[in-house]
Amino acid sequence: MDQINLLLGGPTKNLPPLDDIAGPWIGVDHGNITLLQQHITPMISVGDFDSLTTVERAMMEAQVADIRYANPIKDWTDSQLALQVALDDCQAQHLTLYGATGARLDHELVNLFLPLDLHNPADMAKLQLVDRQNVIDFYPPGHYQIKRLPQMKYLAFFNLTPVQQLTIQKAKYQLAATDFTRPTSLASNEFVGPTVNFSFTQGVVAVIQSCD
Repeated sequence: MDQINLLLGGPTKNLPPLDDIAGPWIGVDHGNITLLQQHITPMISVGDFDSLTTVERAMMEAQVADIRYANPIKDWTDSQLALQVALDDCQAQHLTLYGATGARLDHELVNLFLPLDLHNPADMAKLQLVDRQNVIDFYPPGHYQIKRLPQMKYLAFFNLTPVQQLTIQKAKYQLAATDFTRPTSLASNEFVGPTVNFSFTQGVVAVIQSCD
């Protein structure tokens, strides 16, 4: 399967209009209820569903054909489990995660560091986190050219791990090859043209395009 969307349980005020997004969808915990309330039926539901009321759980079970129940006492979060369902069972080639930001900080950090938990590190390039103000993509070492997204003003490079020989070209603030020994956020950069180039030789980098 090419494209799959995952809706997590983050606040709905952070979500773009879901009606404008083509499916299919995987609902994660309370994200299932948000989808069903907007008349979108998830292809798969994943989670321990501890945030659902009895009525909400019954509604989900009446409408979703494939429900993957997780034990509430587990080593992996619902978002981590849903990600592996999409990659392993659905063979997704591109995953867009909504509802991953804006709620509990511990959950948000787990979601930002999701690429480091993948069974196959090469899958990180398939992930994208989206909310009303941010689009986040993840990169393994290499040379890249990124295009400015409409309405997005700011550009950040967030090193999720130690990173070696990071260079940034054609941005407002350029960077010669630099090593970083710890996770570091190079925030508030900007495009000066339609594209920016960057490269690095070791580590994992999240690229964030955002707006006010």
